[in-house]
Amino acid sequence: MSKIMLIGYNPPALERDTKIEAAHYRSWQFLDPLLEDGHQICLCANTMLSTRPDGLDSQPDLPHEWKNQLIYRPIMLHQKRNWVRDLQQIHDEFQPDCIVAVNFDCCLAATKLQTNRPIWMDIYGDYMTIVQAACYRAGRDRGISTSVAFFRQVLKTGDVFSGCGTPQKHMLAGELAFTGRLNAETFGYEYTQVILPGSSPKDGSEDANITTPSDLPDIPNDAFTVLWCGGYNTWTDVDTLFAGLEIAMQADPNVHFLSVGANTYEGEDNVYDRFKQMIANSEYKERYHLLGWRPYSDVAYFYQESDVGINIDAMHYETVYGTRTRLVEMIAAGLPVITSTGCELSDLIDRKGAGLIFDTADAQGLGKQILYLATDRQKCTEMAQVALNYAQKDLSFGVTTMPVRNWVKNPAHAPDARGTFGLKQFEYQARSMVRQLIWHFTGLGFVANSLFRRS
Repeated sequence: MSKIMLIGYNPPALERDTKIEAAHYRSWQFLDPLLEDGHQICLCANTMLSTRPDGLDSQPDLPHEWKNQLIYRPIMLHQKRNWVRDLQQIHDEFQPDCIVAVNFDCCLAATKLQTNRPIWMDIYGDYMTIVQAACYRAGRDRGISTSVAFFRQVLKTGDVFSGCGTPQKHMLAGELAFTGRLNAETFGYEYTQVILPGSSPKDGSEDANITTPSDLPDIPNDAFTVLWCGGYNTWTDVDTLFAGLEIAMQADPNVHFLSVGANTYEGEDNVYDRFKQMIANSEYKERYHLLGWRPYSDVAYFYQESDVGINIDAMHYETVYGTRTRLVEMIAAGLPVITSTGCELSDLIDRKGAGLIFDTADAQGLGKQILYLATDRQKCTEMAQVALNYAQKDLSFGVTTMPVRNWVKNPAHAPDARGTFGLKQFEYQARSMVRQLIWHFTGLGFVANSLFRRS
C-alpha cells in the first residue's frame, strides 16, 4: 500500500451545513476509492475559516470507516500567510510515496512543494476556458497572462494529468505540447487520463438518512417537478431555461420548477438575478420555487421529491471541454435528466438512455422534452431506473477513478523528470531565440526538411 498526500477540498461529509460545490465532490471521488484500496492518506483539505467556526486546528468528525487510514490536515491554500511553509511541513512529516492534487488551485499549490515524489494532477474542466468565461463576465482581459503563467507552472510540474472527459484529455495534450513536454523523452508516454464525474457510493436509492427540511415549498403532490440543483454561472442559459419552462407550464398545469442553488458570483449582471426578474413577470410565477443555496444535508430530500433534473448551458469552449457535476448527482439519486448538448457527459447520458437531450438554445426542444416525461410518468420511472443503474455502475467512484487507483500502486515520474534543466536545454533555448530573431528580420530560419522529410 502507498502513502498518499492528497491535496483537495473537504468531501461533502465534512461540509454538511455549508454550500457544496464541484470541488468538494471531486475530492471525495478521489479520496473514497483510495481509502477503499487500503492506502494511507493525508488529506490536506483546502478550507476557509468561514466554514470552520471551530478553527483550523480542530479535527472534524470523520466517518468511522476513514479513521484508521486518514490523517486530516486543513490548510488555507493561497489565503493564509505562510501556507507554503505549512504545506511543506505536512509533506515532510508524512513522507508520502506520491502526491495527488485535485482541482486546479490545489495543483498550483503542489508546485510550491520541495519534493522528489511523483505528482498526479487532476484539473477538473479546462482552466483557460474558465478564465475566458470570467473575462467575458468582467468585460475585460485583465489576468489572462497571469493565468497562463500559473497554468504553465502546473503543466511543467505534474507527472500525470487527468481531466473530466475525452475532449479535455486531448486539450491537455495540446497544452502540454506548448509547454515543451511532448519531447524526445516522452514520446509514447501517456500523460493524460480521463476521469469522468463520479457517483458517490452513498447516493442513490438509500432513503434511511434522508431528512425533511423544515421550510418546504408549496408544491402539490400530483405536480411534475423539474429540479435545478447547483450554481447559476456565467454560462447558464437562463433565457432558454425560462422560455422552455414557460412552454411546458402553458401546456401542462402540473409542471412546477424547483431550484436549489443560486448565483456563483456577485455582480449586477449575474444571471440568477435576471432569471428571478423574468419569473416575477411570468403568468405562472406561482409554479416557480426558488430556494437559493441549501445545506448539503437538505439536498437528498429535494432529489427524492422531484421527477426530473435539468441542466442547461450556453455554447462556448468551457461547455465543450468541461462537464456538469450536477448531472451525475441527479442520476445517482435516481432522477432522469434533461440536458442541453455540449459537454461529453450529456452525450453519454443520452446514449445510455439515462436522460433526454435538446439542442443548445432550443427552448422549444426543452419544453418538448419536459412535456414528454410529464405526460408519460411510466417512461419517466423507467428512465429513472436506467439512470440509477448507469450512475451506480459505469459512473461509480471506483470505476471512474481506475486510472489513478492503478497509478498509486507504483507511482512514477514522467520520463522528462522535473528539475532537469541543464546545459543542453540552455543551448536549445539559445538556438531558439536566435532562430526567432532571424525569422523576424529575414523570414528565414525555418528548416522544414529536417522536421518533416525524414523517412
